[in-house]
Order: sequence, then structure tokens, then C-alpha cells
Amino acid sequence: MRAVPILTLTAAMLGVAGCQRADVAPRAEPPRPVRTVVAEPRQVAIALTLPGEVRPRIETRYGFRVGGKLAQRAVSVGDRVVAGTVLARLDPADVTPAINAQQAQLVASRTDADLAAVELQRLRDLREKNYISQAQLDRQQATLDSAAARLDAAQAQLRQARNALEFQTLVANAPGVVTAVDAESGQVVAAGQSVIRVAQTGEREVAINIPESDVATARATEQWAVLIPALAGRTLQGRLREFTPVSDPASRTYPARLALSGDLAGVELGMTAVVQAVRPSASAFVLPLSALYSKDGQPRVWVVDPATQSVRSVPVQTAGLVDDAVRVVGGIRAGDRVVTAGANLLVPDQKVRVLDAPAAGGAR
Repeated sequence: MRAVPILTLTAAMLGVAGCQRADVAPRAEPPRPVRTVVAEPRQVAIALTLPGEVRPRIETRYGFRVGGKLAQRAVSVGDRVVAGTVLARLDPADVTPAINAQQAQLVASRTDADLAAVELQRLRDLREKNYISQAQLDRQQATLDSAAARLDAAQAQLRQARNALEFQTLVANAPGVVTAVDAESGQVVAAGQSVIRVAQTGEREVAINIPESDVATARATEQWAVLIPALAGRTLQGRLREFTPVSDPASRTYPARLALSGDLAGVELGMTAVVQAVRPSASAFVLPLSALYSKDGQPRVWVVDPATQSVRSVPVQTAGLVDDAVRVVGGIRAGDRVVTAGANLLVPDQKVRVLDAPAAGGAR
């Protein structure tokens, strides 16, 4: 009996509360503050940025023409040398006996030749008196010719032995700096084995490794900028001089060399460098990377409608990166105001409040 009035009172209270909620209007969301740029077309350069290292164009590995025991190493790593500087010497103990033997052989050959010449002259006198036959004279002439040939051979062998003695002294043939020592005193080295490495300082290059995807861009680039961070950011000019047609099996990159030009003072071997390949391109809009967002695999940007101060999503076509910006070649027009911050937080037709409006032409 008492439950009926309680239920009636509860229903009345709920009805009043419902009327109060219906009378309260939803709070309007304030415009979202955004940063924007004004799109302006400009000529853009496609930049390929790669790390590099300063290297000598020519690095010679000096080795002896003959084998032997290394008796003296005259230079160390970092020493500067000129043409004619002695780099190392071999122990002459192995060559001196050979020279003495060749000298003795030369004396014997010369004695035989002199004796054959005297005998030939004696036989000629006898032939003129018809005491001997012509055949005897011819045989003696052949003996003299053979002795003269043996004398020439002995002289050549002596020169070769003396050359071997000269070859025991390793001499630089061009100015440069010693970059490595591959053998020490007391070590037995073979003919042609590398002992001293010298980098010629006349020409310097930058060694780089080009990724597979950038090979076409690198080959087509004529102008390269080389930045040396250690020299307060000094920028030099570079030219692609050498390009290896086979990729490195470990890194899958293509080694290349850039010839340097400009002020090379202070540019030391081994310094790090940052190289940039620059190619002129067609007109495009350059926007910060933060202006892009993706939907269904399609890159898009938000464009502010100046009449309603709301945003709309616009699909765009991109054409590569330029430093920390992106090139846009389609989808927007000159003068469009593009949102550069908070693109992933916006929805279509959302009201926005523009905080600043720099021109996109100043982006890099």
C-alpha cells in the first residue's frame, strides 16, 4: 500500500532532472591553435647527403725488389718525406758475396777474351804466309766471338748483382706522408712485400659509399658540396672522379671517390666530411615534414579555409626530401595555408586559430 506513493515521487523527480538536462546547451569547443605556413613555389635542389672521409688520391705501398732481412727502418708513421728520402734498408750480407763472385767471373771472361784475341792475331799472320788453313783461322775467330759473348754476359750479371745491392735501399719517389709501417727491423721480407705506405699529399679526395637507391642520382650529379666539420664547417667543391660498378658485398653500397677543389689548407687525411649531391629540379612546394600525415596510404596535409577558419584534408603528391623538409609537387596551390603542427589531431571542418604564418619558401 505505501509503495505506490514512493514510486510516483521517484518518477516525478526523474522527470524534473530530465527536463533540466534538456535545457543545458552543449559547450562549444574553442578553435584549436595551429601553426601554419603559406605555400609558395620555388626552385628546389634535390640533396643527397652522405658521410665521407678524406683520403689521398694515391697511396703507394713501397716494397723491395729483392728479398732479404730488414736491417733498418728510417721513417715512422706521420713522417713527411720528399722524393729521394730513404725509407728502409736490407742487410747486404746476402748480396755482397754474389757481387764478389760476379766480379771474379768478369775477370775470368775478360782474360779468356784477351787470350782469344791474341791467338787470332797470331793465326792471321800465319795465314798470310800460308802456313795454316783458312779453317783454322775461322775456328779461332769463333773462339774469340764466344769469349766476347761470355764477357758481355759476365758484365750484365755484375750489373744485375750491383742493382740488387741498390735495390736493398728503399727510396720514396714522390713527396707524401707515411701512413703505415708493414714491417719492422729484423723481419725477413719477400720481394714486392709491402714495407712502408706513403700517401701523396698533392691531391686529396673524399671516399663515400652510395646506397643502391641513390646510384642514379649520384651518377647524374655534376655539382657536389663537401663540408668539413673539423674546419669550422668549411665547404669545398667536389667532382665525382671514380665510381665502383660493383657493390660492396657487406654493406651493399657502391664505393666512390670525389676529387676536391678549393682551399685545401688544413684538410688532413682521415678527416670526416659530409658530402651533398645537388641537382636542379622543377618548381615545387617545400613543406616541413610535420605537415604530412597519412590516411589509407595516401600522404595528406591540412589546408586552412580563410573564409571559415576551418581545415580540410587534401591529398598531395611528394617528390623526395630536401634536408628536413619534403617536396610537394601536386595537391595544393600557391597561397594555401598549410598546417605544420598537430596534423594528426585534427578532423575535417574543425575550427582552428592560426598562431603564425611564415611563408613555406623559407623552409629547407
